[in-house]
Amino acid sequence: MKLMGIELTILIYDAYSLKDKRSVIKSILKKVSNQFNVSVAEMDELDTQNRAVIGVGIVGNSSVLCEKILNQVIQYIEANYEVEITDIDRFVY
Repeated sequence: MKLMGIELTILIYDAYSLKDKRSVIKSILKKVSNQFNVSVAEMDELDTQNRAVIGVGIVGNSSVLCEKILNQVIQYIEANYEVEITDIDRFVY
């Protein structure tokens, strides 16, 4: 069994208030969780209006499949939201 995770530091464009930021983050969390069947949560930078840290975790039998899904999550976020991923930290347990 493999447990893999990524921590994404995200710069959110057009977030002029915490309300704008929360709207974008909630959308990302819900859609990523539903589409890729992964665990996802906002982890840090909770009170910063244009930055967020999101954690994504997955458990599976194959490390190759887990890595593929995590890469798809990154591509999905970059393609569908007005955000820039500035840092990616990867974890394998």
